[in-house]
Formats: sequence, structure tokens, C-alpha cells
Amino acid sequence: MTTEWAVVAAAGQFTLDARNSGELTFTVSNPGRAPDTVVFDVAPGEGGQRAWFTVAEPQRVVPGQGSVSFLVRLAVPAGTPPRRYDMTGFAYSANTAPEESSRSSGRVTYDVQAVVPPKRTPWPWLAAAAALVLVVAGVVVWLVSRDGEPPAPPPRAEVVTVEAESLVSGAAVESTGVKAEVVAQPNCCGVTWSGDAQLFFQGRAVGDRVTVTVNLPVDGTWRFSTVRTTSYDYANTVFLVDGRQVGEPFFGFTPTVVRTDWIDVATLTLVKGPHQVTLAVVGKTQGTDRYYAGVDQLRFTQLLQP
Repeated sequence: MTTEWAVVAAAGQFTLDARNSGELTFTVSNPGRAPDTVVFDVAPGEGGQRAWFTVAEPQRVVPGQGSVSFLVRLAVPAGTPPRRYDMTGFAYSANTAPEESSRSSGRVTYDVQAVVPPKRTPWPWLAAAAALVLVVAGVVVWLVSRDGEPPAPPPRAEVVTVEAESLVSGAAVESTGVKAEVVAQPNCCGVTWSGDAQLFFQGRAVGDRVTVTVNLPVDGTWRFSTVRTTSYDYANTVFLVDGRQVGEPFFGFTPTVVRTDWIDVATLTLVKGPHQVTLAVVGKTQGTDRYYAGVDQLRFTQLLQP
């Protein structure tokens, strides 16, 4: 018999400090008479990331007609766009598939504020040094440009951003058993993707994978990042670039469909030209025969040497 968990947040909003950190307690109740082991997790809303949240002791035994409390800590990293975000807490029985017994709390919000570094009054000698730097810079600019040639502009970093669904037509799919597929999926399930679609990989087993090709314009050091999708039937996946795994596994399960913010995967040294980017299934956290995955965008940002 499936336990009908009840999940209640202690408040409808996290109270964040000046560093955009805070805590909130969620209570999970077992209305049945038999004890059951519950797993508690959080599902970030649009723009949020699971890595911002920490759950203390996420798996516990709850006695019949009893309850337990879970402390959720939230730490929003610096540089996150200031606005209102939201999340939900959810609980499911450890011995059943999450989609069979998962129950969610109400929506909980949190307001991220812009973090402004404290202003410091410069010492007089710092002001004098700054003035000297300006004078020296002016002399250098005059010396360089006195022959009528303006100084060379600083180099600009290359940024390659690709709508993942645009790569579906040239994608290669490998299946370990039942045939996996990849399609361009239009907006659905209350989610709007960039370009109004995502690359939707319909994997069927661990080891299934899809490979696309991304062209880079120059040799260099590149930061590889993506915008992903999570859902109740999405698998855990890793990326490979030119056959080599990069970054950590991405956990695809959330009770509802969620579009993530940009997620940094890895920093790579790559040469100019085409590169094979592979999304591979490595596991799942729920009981289902689906090993799905979604990718909204891919981005390679060149990192210039100082």
C-alpha cells in the first residue's frame, strides 16, 4: 500500500540574509499506521538550481501516524540575477518509484537581492597612485597614437551559443536495446524553452546516447555550459566531448518539468573545428522504463589569457 505522505513547509518563503543564504524546515507526515522510510528532496523552480539547496539527512524512517522534520539550507551563489525564485519540497517512499508515491509541498518563494560590495574610502596614497596610473596610461596612448594609428583594441572572447534542437537533424543515436530516439520537442508542460523547443532524447536504457556536432571558430580554452530540463521520467546523464567524459553526472529527476538556468559543465582546451558532444545515460533515481533527457541550449565561451 502506498503511503500518502503530507509535506508542509514551515513558511511560504525563505528569509535570506545579506549573502542570500537561509534555512527553512519542511515537515513530512505519515498518516498510515505502518512505519515507512521517506526520501525528501527539493525541486527548484525556473532559474533555480538544485545545487543551491542542501537537505540534512534526506532519508529517514517515519513511524505510523508520525512525522519528521527536514532542514533545508539555501545558499544562492554570487552573481545570480536578483529576482523572486521558487521551489517545492517533495517526499516519496524509499521502496517505491517516486512517481508512484511522491507528494509535494506548496510553492515556497525566496527573493534574491543584488550583493553590492561595501564601499571603502581610498587612502590618500591610493588616490595619488591612481592618478599616476592615469597619467602614465595617457602618455602611453599618446605615444602609440601620435602617428595617427589608434591603439589596437583588446581581444574579444568568442562565444558559441547553439539551440540544441537545431542539431537534431544531424544527431547520431546509439541504443543498447530498445531503439532510443531524439526529436525537437516544442514548448510543453508549462515550460517555455529558448527558441520555443528543446532537444528531447528518449533513451530506454543505461548506455543509450546521442551525439551532436558543434563547430568552434578558434583554438583555445573554452568553458562548456548548458541549459537542461528535468522531469519525473528523466535520467541521470553525463556529457562527453570528443569521446571523453567532462563534468559530473546531472540528475534529471524532479516531480514536474523544470527548465534550469545555465549550468557550467567543464573547462576544456579545444582546437578550431568540429567537436562531437555526446549526452550519455548513466542511471536514474526513479522506477520507470524511461531514460529521457532534455537539452535546451549549449554554449562554449572562450576564456582569454590575462
